[in-house]
Amino acid sequence: MNDEKVIGYAAEFHKDSHGRLELFSLWVRTEGVFWHDGKTYFGADGYDVEWSKRFLSYIFHNSSSGFHKPEVSGIYFLWGDMKVKEKPCALVDTRDKPPWRSKRTKIIRERNRTRCLRKLPKAFDMKGCENLLEWLQQNGIESEAVYCSTCRDWLPGSEYDEMCEHIWWCDKTGTYSTPDKRCSCKDRETCRDRDY
Repeated sequence: MNDEKVIGYAAEFHKDSHGRLELFSLWVRTEGVFWHDGKTYFGADGYDVEWSKRFLSYIFHNSSSGFHKPEVSGIYFLWGDMKVKEKPCALVDTRDKPPWRSKRTKIIRERNRTRCLRKLPKAFDMKGCENLLEWLQQNGIESEAVYCSTCRDWLPGSEYDEMCEHIWWCDKTGTYSTPDKRCSCKDRETCRDRDY
């Protein structure tokens, strides 16, 4: 496909206890013309988005594709040719347990009740950008995000080899070894020096 352009998007946000809106999901609809037949085709891609305190930036990566209406279950913003299916907020407090009815969970769900914003939050200065994906490409880090529970932060994946001292890539498992999910290697050096 050539001349592909973004024709709509849905952005989902979490609102924290201080009232800050943080982007966590983006669904983008595109239109393009295939060079071999000249016909117009439509596409859709989903992006996971996480805020990194260390890098003071959003980390985002393309995590899905498809042509169905995206489901939103919280605060969201729509732009252009995009439709969504609304669902009730399902966020929970990390200290809560099933059936997820604690006072803290109820407060989080009320604060993040499903609703559409009329405009993007002020933190997203769209000057020079046609859409939110372009804004992320200019201002964010395009990478898989990995969570470190010791640092309590999201960090960019593979191309940032030294993310923090608590996380490393394990060739044996083909995943990141994190404080919450350690590989069987004794430590980072053992993991790197293994002969598979």
